[in-house]
Amino acid sequence: MRIAPDVLSVLTERTDIDGTRLVLTGPRMDVRLYQKVDEVLEAVGGRWVKSTGAHVFPVDAAVALAPVLASGEVVTLREKLTQAQYFPTPAPVVERLIELADLKPGMTVLEPSAGSGAIVTAAAARGAVVDCIERDPGYAAVLIDAEVARQVRVDDFLAVPPQPVHDRVVMNPPFTRGTDMQHVEHALRFLNPGGLLVTVMSWAVTYHSAKTAPFRALVEARGGAVEAVAHRAFAESGTDIDTVIVTIPAQRPAGAAPVVWPVREKDTSEPLELGDPAEIAAEIVANLHEATAAFEEVAKALAKPPAVTPARPVEVAELPAPRHETLFDLLDEAS
Repeated sequence: MRIAPDVLSVLTERTDIDGTRLVLTGPRMDVRLYQKVDEVLEAVGGRWVKSTGAHVFPVDAAVALAPVLASGEVVTLREKLTQAQYFPTPAPVVERLIELADLKPGMTVLEPSAGSGAIVTAAAARGAVVDCIERDPGYAAVLIDAEVARQVRVDDFLAVPPQPVHDRVVMNPPFTRGTDMQHVEHALRFLNPGGLLVTVMSWAVTYHSAKTAPFRALVEARGGAVEAVAHRAFAESGTDIDTVIVTIPAQRPAGAAPVVWPVREKDTSEPLELGDPAEIAAEIVANLHEATAAFEEVAKALAKPPAVTPARPVEVAELPAPRHETLFDLLDEAS
């Protein structure tokens, strides 16, 4: 959203920043103005902490606020829920991810691109020790507030150097332009040798194409598994994109079954709705009139005598005379 001038004025002129702490200075603000300022600070990770008398950020407050001050715009937490790449994982999908991950108390779990914490909360409820990586300071603050993760790192996951120490990686990565494959391949490097990765992915990974071929080969080489998620499972999160759940072990297990890639079946649950017969007939008649008019124009053009253009002189290139050789000529040459 575009930040109102009075809010922008407060953020530029009435803030005292010390590392991760931001204090609003000056006279007491009107309640409505404060709410607007607080919404902006919340969007970039600032949380009011009464005991410190300041908004506390998961990163340096000046760094978090800099893009807002430069652009005069901010994406609020409410807006993020309606924009691409910010689709919370629905409860049934989370439940299936946790089930396939086979979590046990004390296991170390990594959730990259953790968002608002739907997966990390469920994993922690199973007794897992969860580490999160989230590039958005606003969502990182939400995760810190929830107090379910051992560590919340504010960073671009693809830029984080991998350390193969986690028992599980459970994730719902961004999908745009095959980004999910890139995220999953990077996430596999965070697993210890006995680890397992379970992830939601776009249905596009099931297609045979040059773009998906390396990833499909990786899943098959590792002895992974792929299962379809119910159609419109993410509708409550604001998208109709079809998805699958992919499970990939750190090392191929003995006796791993071949990977069966799901195939999309035609949806026959709803009958085909036909339009009004009168409207269909009127449309057909209109199309016939257009076609008839077009044929008439062609007929008129064909009825006109063709224009005669003077013939151009033809240039003939002379070819060399063919060589006729007889048997005797060949015998003479041979001798």
